[in-house]
Amino acid sequence: MTKKIFAILIAATVCLSMALSASAYTSQYVYDPEYNLTDSELNELNSYAAGIENKTGYALIFCIISDNSGMTNEEFAEEAYYSYTDSKDAVVFVHNETEKVYNYYVAGDEKGIFSDSVISAMKTAYDTNDSYYGGIMGFYAAAETALETPVYETAPIGGNAVTNAPGSYVTEFEKVERTLPLVVDEANIIPDDVEAALIERCDSIAEEYKMEVAIVTVSDFGGLIAEAYADDFYDFNGYGYGENDDGMLVVYKPGEEGEREIYITTHGNGSSVFFQGIREGIITDMKDYLIAEDYDKAFNTYLDRAEEQLKPGTPVIWLFVLALVGAVAGLLITGSMTSKNKSVVAQNHAKVYTRQGSMVVTGAQDVYAYSFVDTKPKQTSSNSGDDDSTHTSSSGRTHNGSGAKF
Repeated sequence: MTKKIFAILIAATVCLSMALSASAYTSQYVYDPEYNLTDSELNELNSYAAGIENKTGYALIFCIISDNSGMTNEEFAEEAYYSYTDSKDAVVFVHNETEKVYNYYVAGDEKGIFSDSVISAMKTAYDTNDSYYGGIMGFYAAAETALETPVYETAPIGGNAVTNAPGSYVTEFEKVERTLPLVVDEANIIPDDVEAALIERCDSIAEEYKMEVAIVTVSDFGGLIAEAYADDFYDFNGYGYGENDDGMLVVYKPGEEGEREIYITTHGNGSSVFFQGIREGIITDMKDYLIAEDYDKAFNTYLDRAEEQLKPGTPVIWLFVLALVGAVAGLLITGSMTSKNKSVVAQNHAKVYTRQGSMVVTGAQDVYAYSFVDTKPKQTSSNSGDDDSTHTSSSGRTHNGSGAKF
């Protein structure tokens, strides 16, 4: 009898453990039917996602597809949730390579961790990497950061962030006065004399143009993606000029090739002055100097481009006056030149210039020779209206930004 009871208990234990292992956690986190990933990369990504679910209870599913099986991408994301996990809390992200679009589905998430801005940060982490493996790893890292630190326990370098209540996941932003200088060299890469000159120049720009232009260097982003770090450094440390906190801030993290990262965030009037094309141009102009570790030229180039954009253009009324003066001067000069030519008298008819009987037309015919059509692609303007980087930071404020890894 005792043996039978013991056998029953063992069988029950085995069945229970099998059931738990089969249902407690997701078995497949990355869906890659096109084989963009190697087996080892796939295993590593699945292992990383499994670790996140073990710690947090959230299943993070990533799908790379070229065919959504007749469904919309939103429907595919929802179907993937029911197919790949039974976790109550989950995020399914779908990258449709054929349509070149992204969609996502969030299940559960009662704490509201995965807001649009957090999903956007995860997408950015995926987009800014050149490989599928690196991109998905960045996606998971951004999600893990959001799960582990939904609000700042301490704001970046002297910032001020509080929560509405213990355990709350909503950040209440308190505007503060800036106490840090406009150049903060946390990475300790800028020579002291260069740093002092940069601070003086930044202060001068703020005073002259009513716009704060700041520089920050860091050794790491404290577990955040560059966008989130830059935005929150700006917000929680009181950067920006005037009531609207107008300004631009660049954050640079030095490193080896492929690990250097730069991000420019703008807020208030800074977003309209330093629009997407300008920000990307600034980053391009700075890259070679940053790679060469010539931080004097790199950050002065940043300030040069900022000042070029801030300097007022020539007033329209003066352009009109200059054009009018030029036109009058041109008429006077050409009039003087033609008045000296007395040998030519204007004629009313062309027959004056033909010799009588020199040309006889015996027949006429229209013959089609050829046609030519010149086509050019429609240009897309690079102005603030085209800026698709608008997003909301953890403070709830609106920012625009551009970044690069190199």
